[in-house]
This record gives sequence, structure tokens and C-alpha cells, in this order.
Amino acid sequence: MLRDEDFFRIEGVPITKEEIRAISIGKLQLKPTDVVVDIGCGSGGMTVEIARRCKFVYAIDYSENAIVTTRKNLELFNIKNCKLIKGKGEEVIQSLKFNKAFVGGTKNIYKILDILTHKNTESIVINTIVLENTAKILNYFENIDRYNVEVVNVVVSYGKKINNGHMMLSKNPINIITCRLIDR
Repeated sequence: MLRDEDFFRIEGVPITKEEIRAISIGKLQLKPTDVVVDIGCGSGGMTVEIARRCKFVYAIDYSENAIVTTRKNLELFNIKNCKLIKGKGEEVIQSLKFNKAFVGGTKNIYKILDILTHKNTESIVINTIVLENTAKILNYFENIDRYNVEVVNVVVSYGKKINNGHMMLSKNPINIITCRLIDR
């Protein structure tokens, strides 16, 4: 797993933190033959990690700064098996062929989920910070019996040296929702 500080960053463009990337990559259960779509690619942290483990990845974001940042990170890590697309996830993914999806942003999440489930996407991993977005996604899957759904809440804390020892400082808790298509 690459370190956060190894990535090129632009102020205001989010990146999935290293420890969260590690868990999310594990939840995707990537194989060398997988084609993955990264919706809301931000700084490209997940895009780079996914591309290092699969056949091909489509990275999508509507923010110009996110596209610039992801492009620089793809170049920095010499990633060639990726197509970077500027646009709205729900519009772009309709015409793409892929078998797994990572969703890093929840804008228009219902439209995105409609498309992903209609395409019978094998594995969908969604990271959320806002509890209401987590609830929306879990409620969406309540009536879809083709998917097993789990949610894991992750809190990462970093040690900081203080005068008389060390203290732990935690980052925002992240909900990682994993939806796996049930084999029938």
C-alpha cells in the first residue's frame, strides 16, 4: 500500500486515506482479470491502488481539480491501465463495461446504484462519512435480494508524542459498505 505522503495533492481534492484504501481494496477482492470503475476518484488514491491489482480501471470525477490531481498521480506511479474520464458518474458508467465498482462519492447515489445493480456488478464498495448517506445506501439494498450487503465502521487513530508519553488522535470514522452479487 502506498503512503499518503507519496501522492501528489491539490488543496480541497479529497484522498482516501492509506488505511481506508487498504481495507477497501481488501473488500473489493480484486483479481488480475477485473475491470473496475472508480466513481468519484478525487486525488486518485484508490484509482492507483486498484490499477496496480487489476486488468483495467476507469476513473471518473466531475471536478477539474480531481481530474488534474488523479492524472498527475497516474503519471507519478506509471499507471497505464487506466482511462480518466471527466463527467458525472451516473452518466459515464452507463456505457462502460466493468465487473466491480468503487464509489468514493455519494452525489446522485441512487442513480449510480440503479445502474450498478442493473448491470449486475459483482462487487460494489462504497465509502461514506455521513451517516445519512450510509443509511440511504443500506435502505436502497433492503429490497434487492441479489446482493449480500455488509457495513464496517472504521476509525483510524495516529499516535502523537506528548511530554509524558503518547496519545492517539483519531481521524473521521469511515463507513465501508460492501455489496457482493450472490451467485445463483
